[in-house]
Amino acid sequence: MITITPTAAARLSALIAEERDADRLGIKIIATTSGCGSLAYSIAITEAGRLDKSVDVTGIRLFYRDEEKELLNGIVVDFDPVTGRFSLAHSRPPQTGCPLSH
Repeated sequence: MITITPTAAARLSALIAEERDADRLGIKIIATTSGCGSLAYSIAITEAGRLDKSVDVTGIRLFYRDEEKELLNGIVVDFDPVTGRFSLAHSRPPQTGCPLSH
């Protein structure tokens, strides 16, 4: 489904471990649309929602809903220790048919 690099997994594990309810937490990848319906992704540390499924990816619980599975397939989560930022990129971004993206 998604790839979490070892550097990102280590940072996410550390962030989750700092939380009081760490045993219930995981990550959720949130896809948002921008101009022409192109997708941008963000990440949240959260508890599972009532309708969420859970899968372990590199030791990190990933929460998702069935209808999100195809959108998430191919996402790579990385972490840059120099900038302290996560990056989320899609290895095969969905085509939008937007004339501005060509």
